Amino acid sequence: MTRVILLLSLMLTIGSLSGQMVTIRGQASDYAGKSLIFYTYPEPVSRQAKNLAETNVQKDGNFMLTFPLDHPIEIYTDLEKFKGTLIVEPGHDYEISLPAWSSKTNDEAASPYFVPQLYWLNIRNAKLSDLNFLVRAFLTDYNKEMTLHTYDLYRKRSLDTARAIISKLEKEYPTGKHPYFDLLKSCSYGEIELAVWQDDKDKIIRKYIATKDVSLNHPAYQHLFNALCSDYLTSKSQDIRQKKMVTQALQGNFDGFVRQLTGSGFKKEAAELLAVKAFYDGYYSGKMDKKNMLNGLKESGSQCSFEALKACLPVIISHITTLQEGNKSPDLLLKNQKDVLTPLRPNGKYLYLVFFSSLSKESRAELDSLVTLDKKLNKILTIVPVLIDKNFQDAAKLWKEKKYPWELMSAVNIEQATSDFRIKAVPTFYLISPDNKLTLSPALSPSHNFESLFLKIYRESRFRKN
Repeated sequence: MTRVILLLSLMLTIGSLSGQMVTIRGQASDYAGKSLIFYTYPEPVSRQAKNLAETNVQKDGNFMLTFPLDHPIEIYTDLEKFKGTLIVEPGHDYEISLPAWSSKTNDEAASPYFVPQLYWLNIRNAKLSDLNFLVRAFLTDYNKEMTLHTYDLYRKRSLDTARAIISKLEKEYPTGKHPYFDLLKSCSYGEIELAVWQDDKDKIIRKYIATKDVSLNHPAYQHLFNALCSDYLTSKSQDIRQKKMVTQALQGNFDGFVRQLTGSGFKKEAAELLAVKAFYDGYYSGKMDKKNMLNGLKESGSQCSFEALKACLPVIISHITTLQEGNKSPDLLLKNQKDVLTPLRPNGKYLYLVFFSSLSKESRAELDSLVTLDKKLNKILTIVPVLIDKNFQDAAKLWKEKKYPWELMSAVNIEQATSDFRIKAVPTFYLISPDNKLTLSPALSPSHNFESLFLKIYRESRFRKN
């Protein structure tokens, strides 16, 4: 008992050091036995979710979770067809209700394009002064104005219309009610002006990003920042008048690029954030030198002076390096139909990893193609199809019907596997070397000439050994 008290005391002490506790509770009978995970997006560059707290809904439908917080943030929870959202403030207790549970249809579960509907979680017994109500009211009116004036803003590029909308919203929602809300309004006004000045993003960057304080985890700031600064290097390097501005960036020089930005009027923190974003996007653009872009990101880890951003850099950098070709493949634990667990390991041959869904037509077609590939290359290549949906029975029927030569395996932790291998659509393929390193990340599918590329890689590896 003493040990439990000491542990609770330690947890409270740690919580108090990193902020005031937030409590979220509720009652949702149709979620009984299900897990609820609340998360947020700490930065706008990689937009990797950070889990804040997790709990299991009890048999009677009750749930409660707590986590420390030092400033207001928007949090989210995945509820199958919905993505629940709520703004939470330090020290507050929220009693919420969840939407009625509704499973995805087979088509929704199989579609790589399915996006859960954003759902504002209802707060029971909340005061009308609650920040959530203020934000929701503003966004309702903002979206209404943008819909009503889409043509004037985006086609006519009417500055008068933009000013009229901003004036109307500002009159109804005056500045000074709450810092979080004030930033939401400012970024929303930036989006309105961006609609008018689409061909001159620098104008909006100067006004809303370059000279303003950075708010890394505010969703409105993240949205505006990405709308303005995505693919920054690509656009600048293609403009002869701007190319000099990004000379240091193209060489992967973090400090040099930041100095160029601050010399042109950027605040240091905004300059560092833009530099990190530029290198990150440049790496994935296919138009920049990947080595230079990665070097710029790695330099930021030691040279960045913006502490909040610096704390996010390990996650941002690992998002690139974790699946970088030549690196060790992420760990993956598999289970068969008898729930026997097996870690994924190459068995002295190359390993062709195939993430599939039993509900996906594309997956089924590629699985059929794999049969031919397996017959031709099984002496040098092991094919491992991995199920990443929860329809094990449907997959088992498919295996029995098609008489596939591989044991049916599923990822033990589907969410973790999807995250680790960044699976956005199915099927997704990876080629792993006999020493468990990523060789093709991701790999081509059988129907897109994987065989010829693999044989080239195999011959070259044999040549190097000899």
